[in-house]
Amino acid sequence: MKKSILLISHSQKVTDGIKEMIEQMQKSEEVQIFSLGGINGEIGSDPMKIVEAVNESSDAASYFVFADIGSAVLNSELAKDMLEEEQQQRYHLVDAPLVEGAFAAAITAGITDDTQQILTEAQNAGKKGWE
Repeated sequence: MKKSILLISHSQKVTDGIKEMIEQMQKSEEVQIFSLGGINGEIGSDPMKIVEAVNESSDAASYFVFADIGSAVLNSELAKDMLEEEQQQRYHLVDAPLVEGAFAAAITAGITDDTQQILTEAQNAGKKGWE
């Protein structure tokens, strides 16, 4: 089943870089990455870009949403409210670091359809284990 990873930040450069890193290391045709940072080349975030990405990947079984700070998080939440009820059920706001969480989710999503396992790997990704 297809899964979509949505990267939300105030900076398109940030989300483009994360997308590039993931795509170089994760080659599954089952995972689609969306870079949704910035607004028209400027700093900001836009809930409509998120809704458009969800609608573009309407065949995805799940949408895993990663946001960095402030209004990127708020716009991710607002976008969920703007979706159809059926889409909302497949839309997961992931409480995980943007880079590490999205990377772990994409790699895991390439090998399993287990939504809970994908979420768990993403949420645990930021733990470095340093003492």
